[in-house]
Amino acid sequence: MRGLTWRESQFSDVGAKEHMINSNKYQFQAKFASRLAVLLPLITMATLTDINAAISKTLKSSASSQIFNAKGELVGTATFTQSTSGVKVTLQVQKLAQGEHMVHLHENGKCEAPDFKSAGNHFDPKRSPMDATHDHMHHKHEEMKHGVDQHQPAGDLPNIMVQQDGTGTLTATLSELTLGTGHNSLLKKGGTAIVIHAGANGKSTIPNVDYKTRIACGVVKSQ
Repeated sequence: MRGLTWRESQFSDVGAKEHMINSNKYQFQAKFASRLAVLLPLITMATLTDINAAISKTLKSSASSQIFNAKGELVGTATFTQSTSGVKVTLQVQKLAQGEHMVHLHENGKCEAPDFKSAGNHFDPKRSPMDATHDHMHHKHEEMKHGVDQHQPAGDLPNIMVQQDGTGTLTATLSELTLGTGHNSLLKKGGTAIVIHAGANGKSTIPNVDYKTRIACGVVKSQ
């Protein structure tokens, strides 16, 4: 059998080296793919954990409010709980006049007695700050039967019925609001407040007091 010439021997060595390089490359790729298959779920889980942690920091799960009348007496408490459908509000009152009272969330986290006007207008994130008809719309809303107005601010709650003993309970969900970040958050910069009025539907529960009068107020605070 004829032996390999020098040139043929060189080609043979080159081919062997290329084969070895390709083999090593394929082995590396296989090992990398195998390790990636193990690491990828861990990386994904870590990323999801970080995302959930970030969400938890920015999205508060609950808030509360202590509600005082013009004399500084505690007349109610409200709790606010974040849910998938919005913010669930549970209001419990005491020492109030029997009858139906309007309840609204207002745009400022201030409750300065005796008139609580410091709470500002109804909390209505959808409206433009430049809306010149804003005040008119809110006055119109309070002067109409509750819930009939075409434009109901996002922070308006159903009326609460106070019993003969001065107590009452209200539960409702506000679908357009949140406890997280954003202009529609009850915990936004500047805060918000919950306000109880003297009456509803044109009728006051207190003699010689207009039914629209703000008789109690509480600042919404994060828990």
